[in-house]
Parts: sequence; structure tokens; C-alpha cells
Amino acid sequence: MNMCTRILFSTAVVVSLLSASFYAYGELQQYGDNTGRSYHARLYERGKCSACHGVNEPVGYPEDDACLKCHDVEELVVITMPEDEEERWQNPHDNLHYGTEVPCIECHGEHMNKEPLCSDCHNFDYQDHEF
Repeated sequence: MNMCTRILFSTAVVVSLLSASFYAYGELQQYGDNTGRSYHARLYERGKCSACHGVNEPVGYPEDDACLKCHDVEELVVITMPEDEEERWQNPHDNLHYGTEVPCIECHGEHMNKEPLCSDCHNFDYQDHEF
């Protein structure tokens, strides 16, 4: 990897990490009759339930494709990769049990806090992330 490529890659990682901190730490807030994450405020302000649910009057959880329209799994893997190489198998977005195939709603709650799927059996502390 040449120096220019390294600089571009490093810049991309830093930008991803900075934007990830905005995404990951969205607080639950009230938007009219809906409770939702602050990082999706623009959707609530525009009444865009259909952006995730496909309809304006949701009756269930959205499919992962709804999340993946805006959130890239490979970026999430990089952002949530533990720094300690021996701990990298504990990445919630690329783990030993499911790889990158865990449905988003198993750990993330848009309208409520959720316990991550892995907490059923493991005691990992993802302290920098609100579920």
C-alpha cells in the first residue's frame, strides 16, 4: 500500500469512526407520538415511517434491507473491531457464531432499548454503544 493510499484509508477510517459515534450513540427521544433514535430525527420530523417500514403505518419490524440502505455492514465491522487482536473474535458485527449475518433488530432497538443477542450467554461489555 503506497503512502497516498494509506493516508486516504486512514482518513476514511477516522471519518467513519467519527460518524459512527454519531450513529451509535443516538438517544431515544420523543417525536410526536413516536419514540425513536436521535440520529433518525429527520425521518421522524418528515413522518417517514415508510423509509424503514415500507409503509406509513408500521405493523412490525422492518427487514434488515431497510437498515442496510444507509448502514454498511463492512463499515460497522471496522468501526466495532476491538483494538486488541486477541479480542477481535468478539466483534458484534462479525462474530464466531453468526459472522455478519445477525439480523439488526436482534441487538438494536429503534423505538426502545434492547439487550444485545450475545448477552443471553456472554458478558461482553459494549460500553460505547446504546442498543
